Amino acid sequence: MEKLLLEGTIVVEDEVFDGVKAIADTLAEDISLVVGVKPNVINKMPSTGFGIVVGTVDRSPLLAKYEKAGKLDLSGVRGKREVYSISFVKDSLVIAGSDKRGTIYGMFALSEYIGVSPLVFFGDAKPVKKVDFYLRDDICRVSKEPSVEYRGFFINDEWPAFGTWVTTHYGDFNAKAYKNIFEFLLRMKGNYMWPAMWSASFPLDGPGSANEELADMYGVVMGYSHHEPCLRASEEWDKVRGEGTRYGNAWNFYTNEEGLINYWTDSLKRSGKFENIITIGMRGERDSSMLGDNSTVQENVELLKDIIRKQRRLIAENVNPDLTKVPQMLALYKEVEPYFYGDDTIEGLKDWDELKDVICMLCEDNFGNMRTLPTAEMLKRPGGFGMYYHFDYHGDPISYEWIDSTPLSKTWEQMCEAYEYGIKKLWIVNVGDLKFHEVPLVYFMDLAYDFDKWGSSNPNSAKEFAAKWAESVFSREDEETKAGLASIFLDYIDLLHIRRPESLNEEIFNPCNYNEALSILKRIKKLEKSAKEVNEKLRPSEKKAFYSQVYFSVKAGCNLMKMHLYSGLNMHYAKQGRPIANKYAGMVQDCIAKDKKLIAEWAAFENGKWNGMQLAPHIGFRKWNEDGCKYPIRTYVEPVSKPRLSLSRRDSEQICSKSYDGPETVIVSDFCDYGVKKVKLELSNDGIGNLKFEIKPEGGVMPKWLSLSETEGTIHESEPLKTITLFCDRSLLSKDIESVKLIITDGDTRVAALVSARGIEREVKNLPEGTYMPQGGIITMNSDGFIKKTKVKGAEFVSIPDFGIFKSGMKVSPVTAYFKEKAKKPTLQYNFYVEKAGKYTLELLTAPSNPHVSGEAVRVELGVNGANELLTILPKDFRGGDRRDERWRKGVLDNIHTNTCSVKLKAGLNELTIGALEAGVVLERIRIYKDGTLKKSYLGPKESPRTK
Repeated sequence: MEKLLLEGTIVVEDEVFDGVKAIADTLAEDISLVVGVKPNVINKMPSTGFGIVVGTVDRSPLLAKYEKAGKLDLSGVRGKREVYSISFVKDSLVIAGSDKRGTIYGMFALSEYIGVSPLVFFGDAKPVKKVDFYLRDDICRVSKEPSVEYRGFFINDEWPAFGTWVTTHYGDFNAKAYKNIFEFLLRMKGNYMWPAMWSASFPLDGPGSANEELADMYGVVMGYSHHEPCLRASEEWDKVRGEGTRYGNAWNFYTNEEGLINYWTDSLKRSGKFENIITIGMRGERDSSMLGDNSTVQENVELLKDIIRKQRRLIAENVNPDLTKVPQMLALYKEVEPYFYGDDTIEGLKDWDELKDVICMLCEDNFGNMRTLPTAEMLKRPGGFGMYYHFDYHGDPISYEWIDSTPLSKTWEQMCEAYEYGIKKLWIVNVGDLKFHEVPLVYFMDLAYDFDKWGSSNPNSAKEFAAKWAESVFSREDEETKAGLASIFLDYIDLLHIRRPESLNEEIFNPCNYNEALSILKRIKKLEKSAKEVNEKLRPSEKKAFYSQVYFSVKAGCNLMKMHLYSGLNMHYAKQGRPIANKYAGMVQDCIAKDKKLIAEWAAFENGKWNGMQLAPHIGFRKWNEDGCKYPIRTYVEPVSKPRLSLSRRDSEQICSKSYDGPETVIVSDFCDYGVKKVKLELSNDGIGNLKFEIKPEGGVMPKWLSLSETEGTIHESEPLKTITLFCDRSLLSKDIESVKLIITDGDTRVAALVSARGIEREVKNLPEGTYMPQGGIITMNSDGFIKKTKVKGAEFVSIPDFGIFKSGMKVSPVTAYFKEKAKKPTLQYNFYVEKAGKYTLELLTAPSNPHVSGEAVRVELGVNGANELLTILPKDFRGGDRRDERWRKGVLDNIHTNTCSVKLKAGLNELTIGALEAGVVLERIRIYKDGTLKKSYLGPKESPRTK
């Protein structure tokens, strides 16, 4: 069947829910965005013409009529949760929902079908206009039940950005503001939300109950955060507390039980009539520990039990005597988690019968890494489990509240882990100000809604989502442009994830070792170039969507990274006494100016539509908040009074200058290593005026195997640094090892480079293909560079594409697998070569995960040439998410855990096997080296070459 959308009216009977009527009008607006005409919304089927019939099973006479006549099959919908069907019946398109939300999801499914993205408002994604749009049979479907029952997001840490935006544009955190937010949630097939709460009170700001009434009408299930029990916002306490009031003045259940009981009773009476998930339990004021850090687990458990019993009694008295009909949630956040598990002296809340029908919401470590996960025994409790995840966090060790820095691949890996461990009742993600996290939020909601499609069975989930996003928002573009858009979206978040932007400073990335700073700058500039080229191709309306959702973040994030990288290079060259430092100081200043310009540009975008969202502090955090944050320091070098030559390697701090004891010399032995074909030297003019230089081999004859990009030239005062590239062709070596000393002079200063080369390729030609070879005495192996893997009882290591800071991740699947020490295990095998036998250091670099079982260690089995031993990744006393645990703090800042051990290696070919014990480990990289060979850097050497 085929129907012209322009000709339709929307039929919504009087019997439907008010929220369905409201969204029907939104659907009409969506249709008008596409065809230019807003269809009428009427309550009866027109006598002639095409109608879009919207109804809910058992609340629609029309649906009942069609079903009775055998024209409509509702068996796939009736009795289901949040399900809809779309089908043609005669001249009508019929959207039938199993309940209110199912009906609304069906209407928004039609919106998406005609090209209206869920990001139409929050991503400025205007649909393509098509007056002759036809509805065809491919619109027909029966949706699935959502994978996770409650799916939503938390607007948090909302000042200064979201708070300024809301109050500027809507006057308050009121129903006018929440209308667009609720519609965004429903377009993503979400159903659950925690409202802004730093200065806002959802039940009061509507004004009055208007926020709650709007949420209830739309079918949005409201909740309150981990420290806001019994439907009362945190901010309400300060508004009503006080000596002489019925609430008392102390947020302390020991000293003010009666006041707090009154406080909770009144909110349950006021708000309990709406659809909510009621937070129970209690934490201290302002997201703090209830009894303080010095209290015992037993004291806290006993107090929590008393509080929860009395809160549940209040819920029964004021909401519903059948507590199984009232969704309740206990957040096991931060210090509450140990109270759930207990310790050696006291049983925690885990097996307490009072909580059997309560959703226990676990929380990751605030940086996107799961902490403890439920055991099979724990999953027997009917209340189920939830997960609180973060795209934004305000707290130790560093707050990150600006633009996206959590890659989709990490969200996929961690939330798949949560789901496979049975956390299927509730998912909520902290999106901070919401803007700048809207596209990853759509992915999070897709994953929660349809885990079968986007979850564990689909390791390419992130890439497929990015392609879907590009198609839905930029459908008019050619396939090459859409592929570029998807790549840019994934790449910029991956880049910012190397180190969260707020925690960057000039000391993070090494300015010279392993060419780290310039390698990252190269990556940044490639991304900037691609983004600019794609942006120039887009139509004006699509430029707005690209800028709103991605391009601003690309420009601002890349600029911030460059600011700190340039600052590091400025300091490096200043220490060497080179005037090029001044150029980098100027580039730092340019980046500071550009940051301010971009902030102003965003404020003006779309006539100020998002003004306020740009205000999150984001430069140079030194602790958990912006207090004490600072711009990079700039250092300037005063050139000497005449031209003066100095020499260095590009990847070294060493500098060679004039000496009367013979020329100071840099050593270039890189061509003795497998795969190295070029090395860069830096010549500097450290003074005023122009400097002429020449490079000649000592003895006058340049060997055939060596060539240089330049052997003479001028270094101008305006460009005081010149890079000289040395090229080696080993096939031209006349001996196994050859050396030559290059003399570099400006007529006054003489410096030298001693260059050696070796025919290493001939020596190792019989090694197995894929063997890693050392460079600079270090073997660096990416986790996906294995030559063989073994599978045990259905469990094996699987690759996570483009994962982590090295874009390489291997993890055991299924994630719930566990292997005893002496049992066979899934393994990965790596081959590598060393020249000399002896003791080496082995580093295992893994994702910054946490133990999944409370109080248990996380280990892997290492096998070196057949000799096996256990390596502890995380010890039993590791406390993920605990600000007092420096190991955790370092791990989440560096986005990596590093564990070392000593291994004995033989000269020649060696084998390394890595076997899984606990499946939660994500292996990213392995390094093997002799002590003293690994230089200071953030990422370390690049992946070593492999034999072919």
